[in-house]
Amino acid sequence: MVELNSYEPADIEIHLKDKGMVLKEKSLVAFTKSDGKILAIGKEAEEISRKNIEDVQVISPLRRGMIADYTVASGMFRYMVEKTWGKRMFRKPHIAVCVPKGRTEVETKALDEVMYFASAGVKEITVYEGDLEEFMEGMRVHQPKQYATYDVFISISKNEPEKYISEELANILKYAEQQGIPVTKVEELLQKEVERI
Repeated sequence: MVELNSYEPADIEIHLKDKGMVLKEKSLVAFTKSDGKILAIGKEAEEISRKNIEDVQVISPLRRGMIADYTVASGMFRYMVEKTWGKRMFRKPHIAVCVPKGRTEVETKALDEVMYFASAGVKEITVYEGDLEEFMEGMRVHQPKQYATYDVFISISKNEPEKYISEELANILKYAEQQGIPVTKVEELLQKEVERI
């Protein structure tokens, strides 16, 4: 039976400097649980999740656009970078990664490590908090020489914060149920928090 975790997948776009957008997928990965081999990503992984296949798990290794599963995220980005950049061992790419705002120091370090591992000795990685188009336009206008050094631009975005709130509330209700706390008490606690804001 295929397992699909509850993480909301992020949207990932990869742009090459001279070609524009070359890949747009959701951060879903289908892999075999026995050996961790990646079978598919994105839409193909989502289709696999609907099938009844033994020893297959489908997850999003990102949560709110940040790394939630280091190993699977590394494999996913390696797969995506190789698919778009190729295995050009003679030339390592300079990659810019644009992520949602509000990363912690730990999340920043995890993303850096995942991208270096995924890109097999990438030349350099720049992480920018914000929109990809905003980053590219800003670099083109204000730092054209620096912009010219980039080869690959990766955008990780998730613009559905209400789904994250729903997910967290579902987790709270599940925990309350496990602890024998009635829903009315949870509502009361939430109301107190709302009033404090």
